[in-house]
Amino acid sequence: MATYNGIFMRSSLNQLNTIPRPGAQSNSPDIIPYGIFNPDDPQKYFKDTYEQDVGKLLEANKTNYIYLRGKNYAAQDIDDSGDNRPRLYWTKASLLSYPNKWNELTQTGSRQPVSLKVPANGGIGVISEPLIWVPDNIDNDHYCMIASVPSPGYDNSIPNTLQISDLAGWVAKSGGVAWRNVTVINSKTLTLTGEKLFYQQGTEAGTMEFTIKCVNVPIDTVVSFSAGKAGPVPQFSLRKQKFPLIPVLIRG
Repeated sequence: MATYNGIFMRSSLNQLNTIPRPGAQSNSPDIIPYGIFNPDDPQKYFKDTYEQDVGKLLEANKTNYIYLRGKNYAAQDIDDSGDNRPRLYWTKASLLSYPNKWNELTQTGSRQPVSLKVPANGGIGVISEPLIWVPDNIDNDHYCMIASVPSPGYDNSIPNTLQISDLAGWVAKSGGVAWRNVTVINSKTLTLTGEKLFYQQGTEAGTMEFTIKCVNVPIDTVVSFSAGKAGPVPQFSLRKQKFPLIPVLIRG
């Protein structure tokens, strides 16, 4: 047994930085699938809940948010950014033995690549912004996610080929690597119709108001709303409410 003195990702709760990690490797609480809604303050929330697995089911064909976190057992602060940044891959379970078939989640367009800054001596860090995934519905299979977080002095690079038994052994002895099986649900989605308008926010903060009109909807129907693409902070969203709705002002 050895100790991992870098940013450590657990395979189960209450785990210290001893490698190889014991037990099953495929349910890391530090890969956090969080569904279609962001917490109000992700950095604080995921640090405060470090002793909990707060992962949620993901929704097929919708924008879902994925977070990574880790605990730094090194004597110096670690800043993983630029090319030396955290990485997250997804694959169908049936393709898990073939790393060349894994798909990396990346930020595109004007969004900056995620970074992970973790204070020394037991500090907990959360990636700077969520990774975004729109998963397909999946039948007779499930998805797996593999995360790799760099630390000075450790090689967490992904081997070219792996068998299932080799994969579990590699994850177990790689303190900066984590694996999580994720479940995707195919929830029923109502298509809204109406006038489409282009809105230019500019640089000045403002308030936007949305109205959702429901006709012939039974009492106690649950209604929610989330933006189809990742947008501003705070997120444009309405968490689940029973109909009739309580008026909500969404600020952007």
